[in-house]
Amino acid sequence: MRFPVVRLILLCCALLTLVLPFRAQDSPAVSITPEAGPAEQAIFEIKISGLKPESPYLVEILFRGDVVFSSDEMSNADGQIDYPIISTEGDAPGIYTLQVVSDGEVIASADFELTEAAADDTEAEVDFLGDVTVTPETAPFGKVQTIRIDELEAGTKYTLEITASETLQVAYRRIHTSDDDGTIEIEVFAEADDSPGRHAIAVYDEGGELIAEGEFSIEAPAERAVLVELQPDIIQAGQAVDIVVSGLSAFDGVTAQITSADGVLINTILARASIDGDLTVTFNAADDLAAGDYAVDLFVEADKLGGAVFAVVTVEDAAEPTAEAPMQEPQEETAPVESGDAVSEAAASIEPAAAPLGSSHLVTVSGLGANETITLDVMFAGESVYRTQKTADAEGAVRIELLTDAEDETGDYIITVLREAGNQPSVVLTATAKAAVEFVATTIGAAEVIESRLVDGGAEFDFDGEAGRYLQISVASADFDPALALINREDLIIAFSDDSRGRKDPIIGPLALPYSGRYKLEISAQPLMMAQGAIDGDFVISIAEANPAPIAFDAATPFALSADAPTQYFSLPVETGDSLTVTLDSGGSLDTVLQVVAPDGEEFAFDDDSGSGFDAELSNLVFDHAATYALVVSSFDSGASGQGAVHIRRNPVHALEDGETVITLNDKAIRDLVIFDAEEDENLILNLDKLRGDVEDLYVTATVEGMEVMAYSTMGVPDELPLAFVMPMSGRVVVTLEKFGFDDAISLQVSLERP
Repeated sequence: MRFPVVRLILLCCALLTLVLPFRAQDSPAVSITPEAGPAEQAIFEIKISGLKPESPYLVEILFRGDVVFSSDEMSNADGQIDYPIISTEGDAPGIYTLQVVSDGEVIASADFELTEAAADDTEAEVDFLGDVTVTPETAPFGKVQTIRIDELEAGTKYTLEITASETLQVAYRRIHTSDDDGTIEIEVFAEADDSPGRHAIAVYDEGGELIAEGEFSIEAPAERAVLVELQPDIIQAGQAVDIVVSGLSAFDGVTAQITSADGVLINTILARASIDGDLTVTFNAADDLAAGDYAVDLFVEADKLGGAVFAVVTVEDAAEPTAEAPMQEPQEETAPVESGDAVSEAAASIEPAAAPLGSSHLVTVSGLGANETITLDVMFAGESVYRTQKTADAEGAVRIELLTDAEDETGDYIITVLREAGNQPSVVLTATAKAAVEFVATTIGAAEVIESRLVDGGAEFDFDGEAGRYLQISVASADFDPALALINREDLIIAFSDDSRGRKDPIIGPLALPYSGRYKLEISAQPLMMAQGAIDGDFVISIAEANPAPIAFDAATPFALSADAPTQYFSLPVETGDSLTVTLDSGGSLDTVLQVVAPDGEEFAFDDDSGSGFDAELSNLVFDHAATYALVVSSFDSGASGQGAVHIRRNPVHALEDGETVITLNDKAIRDLVIFDAEEDENLILNLDKLRGDVEDLYVTATVEGMEVMAYSTMGVPDELPLAFVMPMSGRVVVTLEKFGFDDAISLQVSLERP
């Protein structure tokens, strides 16, 4: 059984440092005040003294003989380790032991007790201003839930925050303005990155006061039962195959790979499932595709979920009669089949009938016979531009989604339902030009600010840049969840961002522009926690100078934030195999936010409150190749003023040339690395032996000069785990071990064999 005590240190971010300097003693000692406290309510002050100055130690918490938490800590200059811890919901009453370990030996320990939490019958009911309702209160992944907050002040801004109760991660935080009736109503749904289970809703007024609360539940996604159907499964070169998939999870990101019988990759198609877990994509066979069998394999996050096979035949093979299908007299394709039975009258509709290029149109055909097969033929300017076959369901209905492309021509497309018997209805799809997006640009301080509005789900903005110029580009919107892509002159993506710095608004940079000339920004709406990707809504682009200043290692580098200068940038040069811990110390004057940005302008790491008080800290940042990153210091409240210092410490590096080493991973230090040198074509075996603990998931990668040469992931860790690989080149190997999930800590003995 696991106990939430493992997260005590992580949750102390909500407390100010409670301890005073404690004079070092002659021998190590642990002091815990108070000695006992009620489960789910206690706060303890931990003081460890008498240690060697600035030396590493392992701190463990044991319950009933099992380690429920372990953390690698560094003593300060006075030989002390001090911090507060807080018990949390679910902690079991009983005696806990905190012990300090050095070189595998326990050098100091002390006990504390969690007692049964007393029932509080006197707690007064909070009379909140607002009233929160969620409909339905429980829903599966991908299904819309409507959150409604009533009894608010009319026309007033409120902050709505949604937090996953299990992981304590903020899934949504946005400002909304109540309507004239004092109501806020939004629709949300969960995607793959969201957590199932209970979610807490908190509504704050402009002064930060909690004025309404609520809850809702998200059911875990159902097990996938994937069915793949190819329509048709025999074609000639130059024709198309519809890949029809059902049984996926809502909004699954799907990769369809088409390979020949010899295993040669012919094409890869990326698509996303609908809210019902359905998907239809088309593979257009090249005119010169060789005859033979071709496999269609479907993957979701690298897991193969299903597949099917279609055949490409020559014109002669397609025309040759078989014993099962004897030669028939030619018939007109649209001629009805004579029958004594009544022929059903079919009807067709399309929604929407007219929309800009890039839109989705749903074609519905009803009144067919059960399991009747039809052909949908799309004509433009008198020529057939697309054709596909579909089979009606038991109710005699067919539904197909048609998506126009930005490269298609505008005008009327006639969609005709071709049947062997009965009428052949048709509908008209009118593709119009996308409406022009208007931009209003102003300058605020050193930043260029562009206001605009999303049109038909997207917007593009061009700007001129200079080579080597450092920029930070952001998009903010109160109407939708924006995503941002920076595109170069070859129409390739330089950088992409959806969420950044723990928020839903994207930020790219600081980024040094690679050339002088034209760049393009693409703004779109992501469907995460929304009913669909938004098709319109206001947004603001900010393009600001972001010149990083130099920073010192193993020393305090000052920073100062204000409403006029809410962000400070530092240049962070790293070497291959570096492991860094970055700490912010504002003395309690700020709620600091820390971000590390990769050279390509995308977020590499982020933290809000893992340090002391409300300060940020990133522990065990590991780098597999030399480069210059950017360190971004800001405040959760962009208008706050305060100052502090940045501390960067190089952690000891585990070098396997020195023999075996021990790696400990926990909820505070989720990753670590080992390094060694190897030669080209050398056979290597990396041995992981579990000493204690376990994790939900472990991910191990080996890289050389940033190129991945080995990767392994596992759910839980066996007692012995040998990982063999061959070196593609000579160089320094960086092995990164990273855990995922909130769980017990794990200690691994890592060694290297060179057979």
